[in-house]
Amino acid sequence: MRLHTFFRTFRSFAPDRRGNVAIMFALSASVLTIGLAGAVDYSHASSVRSKMQEALDTAVIAGEKASASGTQSAALTTAAEVFSGNFAAVSTSATSTFTFNADGSLSGSASYTMPTFFGAIMAQPNIAMGVRSKAAGSASSVCILLVDPSASQSLLANSGTNITASNCEIDVSSTANPDAIFNSGVTINASKTCLKSANYIKNGGTINNLTASCSTATNPYVGVLPAPASTTCSGATANGGNYNGGNVTLTPGVYCGWFNFNSAPTVTLQPGVYVIKNGGWNVDGGTWTGTGVTFYFADTSHIQFNSGMNMTLSAPTSGTYSGILFYEPDGLSVSQFVFDDSVSESLSGLIYLPSRQLTFNSTSNVSSPTVTVIADSAIFDTMNWNLSPSAQWPVSNGSATVHLTQ
Repeated sequence: MRLHTFFRTFRSFAPDRRGNVAIMFALSASVLTIGLAGAVDYSHASSVRSKMQEALDTAVIAGEKASASGTQSAALTTAAEVFSGNFAAVSTSATSTFTFNADGSLSGSASYTMPTFFGAIMAQPNIAMGVRSKAAGSASSVCILLVDPSASQSLLANSGTNITASNCEIDVSSTANPDAIFNSGVTINASKTCLKSANYIKNGGTINNLTASCSTATNPYVGVLPAPASTTCSGATANGGNYNGGNVTLTPGVYCGWFNFNSAPTVTLQPGVYVIKNGGWNVDGGTWTGTGVTFYFADTSHIQFNSGMNMTLSAPTSGTYSGILFYEPDGLSVSQFVFDDSVSESLSGLIYLPSRQLTFNSTSNVSSPTVTVIADSAIFDTMNWNLSPSAQWPVSNGSATVHLTQ
């Protein structure tokens, strides 16, 4: 074929595109199908992620609220259960993690690997996704919680009582008439003095932020605190003893019977747990120092601090008894525990004595930057206290306003 004949024949076929339509449609349909599949999976993933974020937001709010009236460990369990329950309609294979921050806020994160509808087409069988959330509450902390629900005069504040607790509450749970008596010469400056009953007697003094018929905190530590490794009476400390002045060094252990500390000794307590059982300690003055110490009262035994005490006692900062200074088992019969005539008391940690009628007499001077007191009831008489709540064993009034911060 001559060259000009070839080009004439080629030009005759060029305008005819009838066969190309099918090829172009096939190619376009494939692209359209992939795009549609991707859009469906993306839309579904966006919906699932939104539901996971909503479930996590609900969980951190529930956990933060739970921490206001219970322990942080229980609140973490609550948060995890709320997330799982709310996301269960989508999947039960999502994972969640919750952590309390130093400021008391609760952070949460969740992750989920979602199977795609069109994984074979998209060459992407799964889409991994994650969300984060954080909630904070504004509940007032409680420094002093008196738990007896029916004690008359559950709180008795006599002349000379001066309490400063500007960033925490004093809560009185009794519904008796009266539940509290404030006599002349009393000054209480707390963020709130919350009385469950409407019936109280105020004979004078200054009680800032006094609220009657108030919703008080519940005791969050029933059945929570650890038991000592041993409460068995044995050895040199099994049958009481006497110390008369001088320097005394005590070691952790079980102290059974009565121990008398006379003539104002200088007592140094080695770190550890001191179990007091079948009696108690009668302390007549002196200087007492103990860092990292915990006192456990196995029964109605007690320490009676008398006559010019100078105490500096702080709880452990780590380990099983971290943050616990004085405590006892739940359910003991009600008995007294007296702090009498101290020069200075610097106490740090949880004082958990829910079966004790605490009495602070004759110039009790307490500087406690981090203390939470839980007792049956209390008498305050000629005292100067400056309190802030324990960070390791907080108590909240449970009326937190919780909001998302992240």
